Amino acid sequence: MDWYVLSFAAINGVLVGAMLGGIALGLSLIFGVLRIVNFAHGSFLMLAMFTAFWLQKLAGLDPYVSIVVAAPLMFALGYAVQAVIIAPLIRRERALVVEPISALLLTAGVYIVIDNLALMAFGPNVRSASSAIETTTLMVGDFPLNTFRIVAAVVALAMAGGLALWLGRTDTGRAIRATAQNRDAAAMSGIDVPRIYNLTFGLGCAMVGVMGCLIAPFIPLTPHVGLSFGIKSFIVVVLGGIGSIAGSLVGGVVIGLFESVASQFVATPTAAIFSLGLFIAILLLRPQGLMGRK
Repeated sequence: MDWYVLSFAAINGVLVGAMLGGIALGLSLIFGVLRIVNFAHGSFLMLAMFTAFWLQKLAGLDPYVSIVVAAPLMFALGYAVQAVIIAPLIRRERALVVEPISALLLTAGVYIVIDNLALMAFGPNVRSASSAIETTTLMVGDFPLNTFRIVAAVVALAMAGGLALWLGRTDTGRAIRATAQNRDAAAMSGIDVPRIYNLTFGLGCAMVGVMGCLIAPFIPLTPHVGLSFGIKSFIVVVLGGIGSIAGSLVGGVVIGLFESVASQFVATPTAAIFSLGLFIAILLLRPQGLMGRK
């Protein structure tokens, strides 16, 4: 095997992995604070991609500019889903913690509703958005790299760093961290835990909204595009460590790098199967994930 080909595959794998880590950031935040598996995570990504597509088609906005619309829109939608759909389940069980299977089934229902409403509204046709960026490849040394992937990876890293700073240096961020560590103690100290839940869910959806606009120019868009990204995001979150911001990026890079290099030796679908084997092997050795705590 040519070392140039392997190096090129490894660099592409890192870029794709950083992008996957950025998509998984919101899921990691929601999972770490609410202890809820948001099965509809990919559906919010799909809605953000459709938002970018239709804003370009109807208003001529570049998908990157559409972030200023899609991110607040996804935040509002996520806030509403948590406040209207998930919160009553928590109140009904008379606890601050909902049973994981109940929340999983509930968010799976949200995913089914959103995806099928999108299918009814937009149809099954494959669509694509375009960006004003004219150069689709950027030479880095001897390697021609996809410009859109570079932008998505860089923004994912910046978003992770910004989230870490915000959680550590703002009152709301510290309230979210306190709720994640011990929600009962947080409630007794005066933190409005239900409001923190709503904000966290909305923030997680806003971040996936940003990533949806970033990948819209190079990922084919259909009403079911979010499912595969949602499943892979869950794998990334668990592999990196539940609730760990750095873990999301590390888990994404591990998966992206492994699949990209493995696809040079076997078919791409087979490489994806091998990545699941790697995921299982790592969790057998380190159940809390690569960056998670016991």
